[in-house]
This record gives sequence, C-alpha cells and structure tokens, in this order.
Amino acid sequence: MAGLVLGLSGCATTTGSSALSGSSGTTAATTTTPSVVNATVEAALPLVRTGAAVATGAVLDFAVNQASTRTRLANEMYSAANAVYSLSGGTFPTPAQFQSSIMAFGGTQTDASYAAFSTAIAGLYAGYYPKLVAGANTKTAIDLLNAIAGGIEDATQAYVTTPVAGGSVAAATAQF
Repeated sequence: MAGLVLGLSGCATTTGSSALSGSSGTTAATTTTPSVVNATVEAALPLVRTGAAVATGAVLDFAVNQASTRTRLANEMYSAANAVYSLSGGTFPTPAQFQSSIMAFGGTQTDASYAAFSTAIAGLYAGYYPKLVAGANTKTAIDLLNAIAGGIEDATQAYVTTPVAGGSVAAATAQF
C-alpha cells in the first residue's frame, strides 16, 4: 500500500528543470522559483487527493475484515481528516509533526490498520514537504492539506456513521 501511495506522489519528488551537461552525464539542476514550486504542487493536487483516498480505502477495504471494525476505523480516519484541516501554527508541519497529528486524533492508536493508514498518509505528505519548504506559499500549503483531508473523507464517507455532506473544507481551513 505504501508503494502505491509513493507511486502516486512520484511527481512530488521532481524538482525544477535540469539539463545534461556535456558528455560527462552529470546533471546540473537549475534554481526552482517559488512560483514553479507552487505551480508544481497545485498541478499535483488531484493526484494527492486520489492518493489519500486510495491509501485510506485500501486500509478500509482490504486490511479490515469486520464491518464494526471498519466503521470504527473509518470514524477515526474521518476525525483525522478534520485534524489535517485544522493544522495551524504559523509554519508548515514537518512530516513527523503531520503524522503525529494524525496519530493523536486516532481513537485507537495501537490498531495496526490505523497505523498503516497514518504511515501512508504521512508518506504522501512527506513527498511534498520538500516543495513546501522550498518556497510554496501559504495558499499552496493549505491546498495540499485540504487535498489530503479531502481524499481521506472521500474514502471514509461510505463507512462513517455521520458523514458531513460536502466535506469539511468550508467548515475548517488550515491556517499558517
């Protein structure tokens, strides 16, 4: 599952443009401007949302056998999406802080399925974190967090006991 998410976030690890120099085969990277970083992350947001939904859905659909466990886990994941929406503090959270927020929101932190979910979602965020610190603006960071949270909501909505129609984007937005 983590490989699938990392594959979906593959565009997160590319940087700016590079040119092959001479016959030595070495690569000289050009400087990546904030506008390029923002455009790259913004263009990848549909993949981010899909990656978050696939990771969440994979845990719910393939790692959990009992319906009651699936409902409990979906409720916890849905709550984690709300935690992602509400991240704040004036700076971009590091990947470790991001995963810690997800784990803190989970009702059953010792659950192996929830741990797999939080690791996959944190891995997705970690793929984009270098771009955030390389010059992304606040709007881009918020859009990234909202795409991740939206993907989690997309995958859990069929299982949660009281899903919120239309997602939580309007209700809670990340602040930086």
